[in-house]
Amino acid sequence: MKGYPRSTYRMEVKQQYRNMKEVIDRHPQIVAYAIEAIERAGLTPVKTSIRGGTDGSRLSFMGLPCPNIFAGEHAFHSRLEWVSRQDMEKAVQTIVHLAMIWEERA
Repeated sequence: MKGYPRSTYRMEVKQQYRNMKEVIDRHPQIVAYAIEAIERAGLTPVKTSIRGGTDGSRLSFMGLPCPNIFAGEHAFHSRLEWVSRQDMEKAVQTIVHLAMIWEERA
């Protein structure tokens, strides 16, 4: 601004994406059930942090704790993004097992 004395600026900070971990940590069974569902589908669970805005983050702060679970895709949001039928089938199996686990524990 010193170099351009007649210039102006305006900055507004607007909260968009919050860390869903804040909500998920209060409901540990959600992640435990997801891990069990993935294992029942014959896969090895991999927990990792996700950066950026996700539906899971938005839903979690709207009152529905919702971690992201894989859907089988590779090379997310790139020109080379793809998914195989086999990976999609495993994602579907995982979701079916997850529904079964919630019903079993209800």
